[in-house]
Amino acid sequence: MNKMTFIVQATVEGVTTRVKAGKHEFVIDEARQMGGQDLGANPLQMVLGALAACENVTAHVVAREMNFDLQDMTFTVKGQFDPRGFMGDSSVRPYFEHVSVEVAVKTNESEERIQQLKEKVEARCPVYTLLKAAGVQMNDQWYKA
Repeated sequence: MNKMTFIVQATVEGVTTRVKAGKHEFVIDEARQMGGQDLGANPLQMVLGALAACENVTAHVVAREMNFDLQDMTFTVKGQFDPRGFMGDSSVRPYFEHVSVEVAVKTNESEERIQQLKEKVEARCPVYTLLKAAGVQMNDQWYKA
């Protein structure tokens, strides 16, 4: 299988960023108190959303391989961030310290099979493994909806 390259283009207006990814466009912004126009999610919220989306895609691929009855999933993703690092305190890292993911899985499968799916997703999801490699404490809890 060949390696894949992903490209996005971005234009900015202050802290508002308009991103083009292929034929898709989206806005990443900050709240007004951070100097933004509040036209879109902020960069860290986008990372959490990307994590949920990536785990979802990975779960569907893995479920097919496992012959797993995956009917639906609902994600709640929380990230803990200390803004002192962003504000210049070099003793504090400027990215998430902890991320928790709760996944309600609609399925007829057993809890054991849900945990097998979870483990495979954690091992193969590009965004999850990227965060984990950065030293972010990851905590996924998957359960039957």
